[in-house]
Amino acid sequence: MTYEMRMKDLRDEAHAEGKAEGLAEGKAEEKTATAKRLLSMGLSVEDIAKATSLSVEQVEAIKAE
Repeated sequence: MTYEMRMKDLRDEAHAEGKAEGLAEGKAEEKTATAKRLLSMGLSVEDIAKATSLSVEQVEAIKAE
């Protein structure tokens, strides 16, 4: 494998990892935003945890913000 081909492979791998991290971060932000909306609607912490797949502790931390 030539040096240029190896460098391209490394860049492609880094790009794929960055994209996956970005998607995961976006999903986490969306869950947080959803939890905040549900809290403002008066739902219980337990119900919000079930609806968003966040832990009760995570929802309580969002509530405390």
